[in-house]
Amino acid sequence: MSTTVDPAATASQRPALSANTIPQLPHLQELTVRVIASLALLYSVYWIWWRWTATLNWSHPIFSVILVLAETAGLLSMCFFIFNVWKLQRREPPPAPAGLAVDVFITCFDEPLQLIRRTAIGARAIRYPHGTYLLDDGKREEVLAMARELGIGYVRRKGNQHAKAGNLNHALKVTRAEFILQLDADHVPLPNILDRMLGYFENPKLAMVQSPQDFYNTDSFTHVVNDEGRRLWEENRLFFSIVQPGLDRVNASFFCGSCGVLRRSALESIGGFSTQTITEDMETSLILHSRGWETYYHGETLAYGLAPANATQYHVQRLRWGQGTMQIMRKMNPLLLPGLAWKQRVAYFSALIVYLDAIQRLVFYLAPIAFFLTGWLPVSADNREFLVRLIPFMLLRITAFELLARGTGYMLIAERYNMTRFWTYLRAIGGFFAKKPLKFNVTPKGAGDVPFKTYAPQLCLAVLSVVAVVWAFTARYYSWVDYHDGDVGLSAAFVVNLIWVAWNLYFAAYVVQHSIQSRQMRADHRFAQKIPTRVRAILGDAMDGAAVPATTQDINSSGLSFRCTCQFPRDTLVEIPLRLSAGEIVTFAIVTHVTPIETKHGTVYQHGVVFQEMPIATRDAIELHSAHHAIPHARQQYRQSMPLVENVENAMERLVHPRGPRRIAVGLPALLGMTKEGTADVDLGMGLLEEWSETDARFVVDNPMDPGTEIRWDVPGTTISGRGRVAFTRAVESPLRASFVIVVRREVEATPRFTGLRRWLTPATKLATP
Repeated sequence: MSTTVDPAATASQRPALSANTIPQLPHLQELTVRVIASLALLYSVYWIWWRWTATLNWSHPIFSVILVLAETAGLLSMCFFIFNVWKLQRREPPPAPAGLAVDVFITCFDEPLQLIRRTAIGARAIRYPHGTYLLDDGKREEVLAMARELGIGYVRRKGNQHAKAGNLNHALKVTRAEFILQLDADHVPLPNILDRMLGYFENPKLAMVQSPQDFYNTDSFTHVVNDEGRRLWEENRLFFSIVQPGLDRVNASFFCGSCGVLRRSALESIGGFSTQTITEDMETSLILHSRGWETYYHGETLAYGLAPANATQYHVQRLRWGQGTMQIMRKMNPLLLPGLAWKQRVAYFSALIVYLDAIQRLVFYLAPIAFFLTGWLPVSADNREFLVRLIPFMLLRITAFELLARGTGYMLIAERYNMTRFWTYLRAIGGFFAKKPLKFNVTPKGAGDVPFKTYAPQLCLAVLSVVAVVWAFTARYYSWVDYHDGDVGLSAAFVVNLIWVAWNLYFAAYVVQHSIQSRQMRADHRFAQKIPTRVRAILGDAMDGAAVPATTQDINSSGLSFRCTCQFPRDTLVEIPLRLSAGEIVTFAIVTHVTPIETKHGTVYQHGVVFQEMPIATRDAIELHSAHHAIPHARQQYRQSMPLVENVENAMERLVHPRGPRRIAVGLPALLGMTKEGTADVDLGMGLLEEWSETDARFVVDNPMDPGTEIRWDVPGTTISGRGRVAFTRAVESPLRASFVIVVRREVEATPRFTGLRRWLTPATKLATP
């Protein structure tokens, strides 16, 4: 089936965004990072040498040697990490040549239809001329019908041999384009994805360009969001922002299964996608590199997908990755595979053995428990000699990691996920010994529960830790176990292990709680999108009263939620106009729930609504607006990296110049006007008042305002109002349009009494609201 490309769907031609996810530090800071990393590595080598030569306890040799072996493995991991991220490759793409033949492959199996449709219409709207194909390994008639309706290609094969790799290889046989953009069913591309990646293929030796895999469901199991600090962290961020650019430096960046463009002739030169393991992406890249092909990593986010929403989905995905990686290690060990440069061998080997870290983690989790249960000391050293070496060792390692991560590491958060996945990684190691072909388990999508077995290992570890500590204090009191106490009370070994077990207990308890709370109730994701609008209640065929200013909170093609200062009862039919990128649409919806929220500016009501029947074109317009505007627009509100140097600078700034009045979040529509001397006020329509304080207010508006412009505002239903001058304007762009964040310095009102004293004590400002 041929693909129809609708030119009208690609009419928007906004310039490409600069959204590189690779941190870029000044030269002096990069030099500092490498110096400290080198010092940390040298000291770590000394530490391990000292541990092996001076601290082994031969009274308990097995325990002692196992612990120092785990520490030695940590040194090896540190060496690999420093090698991989020593220098990051940042690329700027040449313009995409005209006339290249490109096919977009969307692999799908059993994903929800709405999820597939979202990706399909996003792919169809890519600006560069291309064909779009659904590769349906689920063989569903409804997917075929959807492809025909959308005017895109549909590919189905007999059987499901070799899972995703077999699906892709079959599609290569029935299509002809030289370049293939591969997308998973949940990854919605931005319209400029091909414009930003095809230019690299001027290099005839280039086989593949990979871009980051980013995710729009920031409420997922793998995300940590700090709304107040405007920071966003995702578990894969370190890999896509730091590791892949580091691998790219030595021509070892690899295909990640989605969001990559591949050259057909390169794939055909190796017989297509490799099918020896269930990790076809990394395996195929390894073979391409061994045959002399090159790969690039482009650090700009050009598609957004679904991260595992709950713990169950997370472990299914990580187990598949780990088992496939172990299969690659056994079947095509990069240390022995012909054709690779030595740097490529090191890079691939370090990526493959990362799953072995689970053994080291297990040792570190069980070591303090073993001490408390038995009193065995794995270290034989004077307390002072031990601590005087341990403290700088820990400080240097932590500092080196944070600096090498260039602001994407967040060690405490990373440790949570180390605890989360250690048991799954232990299970994955079994893939190395598996003789039968392993099943390719697709990561589940949609609503789902989290069974007990998902977090049982961490719960067992937490229980063991508590039992061990209780036992230790009891056994010490009754002198059942010798904990090597001196005359001054608890021994240093007892205290250190107590801190160690408390550290492990915290992370284990966090994982249990986080896993239980991750149960996903909603079948489809709601996109964060704040659109000022006016909601009107409808009774029969008549409008019930005036339209009420409101702000949407989230949206998808099934419904949305909105906030306003009045309450619409449940089951009310409401009219909600929406200003989308493609123009304004009018939707009708039923209120399903109402939640009152008490705020400093009065009661605000959060409403959830479900859309009534609407044309499919309207639903698609909502989907495209959400995928191509709402996601990148919301993402630019958050920082995905914060270098350690900048963290320290910010902390010192807050210490020296503490922040004045605290800002209060509002999130309600404001009626704006512009004041000009000698003329009537100009109505500027509605904007979103995000937050305000005694001194300023922050708005999101559709049009820029020059600094110094005097404006007024009023939030209907509240006492919030005021006037002031624009201090600065910042554009927040998506591939479809731009919005503008403006900060307004509020006017200072004179106080009638004790003016001099007030000015001496505090800034002479007055709240516009109680």
